[in-house]
This record gives sequence, structure tokens and C-alpha cells, in this order.
Amino acid sequence: MNKKLPNPIISTVQYAIGALKIEHEFWTHIDRYISRAMDRQAELIAFPEYMTGHLLSLHPPATNAEACEILHGYTRKYMEKFTTWSRTTGLMILAGTHIHREGAPEGKYYNESFLFFPDGRIERHKKVHLTPEEQRAWPLLAGDRFDVFETSIGKIGIQVCYDIEFPEGTRLMAEKGADLILCPSYTDAAAGYYRVRNCSQARAIENQLYVALSGIVGSMPNVAQVDTGYSQAAIFAPCDYPFPANGILAQGSLNRSSMATASADLEQLHLNRTEGGVAPFFDRQPELYSAARTDAFKS
Repeated sequence: MNKKLPNPIISTVQYAIGALKIEHEFWTHIDRYISRAMDRQAELIAFPEYMTGHLLSLHPPATNAEACEILHGYTRKYMEKFTTWSRTTGLMILAGTHIHREGAPEGKYYNESFLFFPDGRIERHKKVHLTPEEQRAWPLLAGDRFDVFETSIGKIGIQVCYDIEFPEGTRLMAEKGADLILCPSYTDAAAGYYRVRNCSQARAIENQLYVALSGIVGSMPNVAQVDTGYSQAAIFAPCDYPFPANGILAQGSLNRSSMATASADLEQLHLNRTEGGVAPFFDRQPELYSAARTDAFKS
């Protein structure tokens, strides 16, 4: 008899920003989302990119370089808080992304996502594709890895916002066996949001896996780095049997503090990969693409 595959419930967050009066409000805000995920019997909760940027509302206006160092100052507490939350709740927690410095004071900053596990394990993904603004106006370095993490609910990969707009990274993760891609994002306008959303759906379709998209909503007019958010968190599956025709398993309320929760059933994913109407992951022709690319360069 075949072993039953995991059928986890996952939650992804539309995180609301706004002016903070004291730091305690920030941690309490996160705790409320975690409590809601637990009420829904979730095994994993995913927060968005630049979530700790919310803490910048406690500080005077800063340059991007100054903002990076301010956020780095919260790193130890960030790691301790989420380690404790994961251990005490039993949840896997993708704690959005956090800008921090590696090395001595002259070290480099990264926009990095951290995945916390109840047993104390922590996995990480540095954003690989920095946006033009991040390249031009931020003192950030890009990551260079596409790791996939073994978990109790399947194999998980992370693509941070702009990363999801490049199909190669998710394809590499799919080839390593990824069942679920977590996409923490921060988009400040509709066009950016729909780029990330539509690419998330495309990655789910072409690789026959789940994608969970989180984002930021609300505004902080006095914080130039994270001034406003436009988002609708969602969990996507392939647009094929046995999933909904539109591939949307759950989504929040546009631009409101919200959470999307759905089952990321690996049995259903197996059915899609074996009995779906199409098989885009398996029907690829990489040798043909490689040959065509070589011919293009020759011409």
C-alpha cells in the first residue's frame, strides 16, 4: 500500500503596514497573524518581503543606506522572536524578508528570507534578482543560490518577489523536486503586483506545483523605503485537473489586512502530474531549446 502524501494547510499573509508608536506594536501585529493561522490549523505561515521595513516608522526619515543599518539592528531580536514563535506554536514560519548585514561594519547587506522550523532549524534564501531600484539606490548584494528545503509537508523553495519573474530559478527548484514555492513580495502599485501575481501563476502551471504569494498593504507616508503597499495574497495551483479551472485555491481581500489559507495537498499534486490534461513540466524539450539557442548565437 502506497504511503499517503502530506495534505498540509498553509496560510499566506497580506500584511498591513501603518505608523507604529512603539516597537511592541510590531511584534503584537505579527503575533495576531500567527494566531489566525493556528486557528485555521495551518502548518505553515508565509509573511511578505520587506516586512521588517514596518519598523522604520519608529525612526526619523532615513536614506536607504541608513535604513539598511537600522533594520540590521533588529536582526538578533528578529531571529529570537521567530525561533520562539515557531517552537511554541509548531508552525513553520517564513518570516518575510529582513535586510541585514553580513560581516564587520564594512560588510554587505542582503535582502534575505528566513524559514523557521519548530525544531530550531532555520533555512535561508537571499534575493537573487534585485530590482533596478535595488541595484541603483540600495547598498544590497544579490544571492546566488536556488536551494530546495526538505520539510514535513513536502519540498519547499523560496523566490523573493522579482525572483518569480524569471522562470529559470523556479524551474531549477522544480527539477530539485520542489512541491511548493513561497513568494514573499513587496509591490507598491498595481502593475508591479500583477507582474508578480501573473508570474506566480505561470510558474505554478509550467512546473506543476503550488505557489504561495504574500504581500504588503497599507501605507507609511513618512517612510520612503516602504511607503505604500498594493497586494492580494493568494495560493495558486496548476490550472488543470484536479484543481479549480483558474488555479486559485485561495486569495485575500485586495488591499486589506487579510490572509489566504488553503490545503497544499501533495496527493492532488501527484494526480495533476500523472492524470492532468497537460504535462508541461514533463513535456519540455531542453535539448531542442539548447540547440535552438546555439543556432541563434551562430546566426
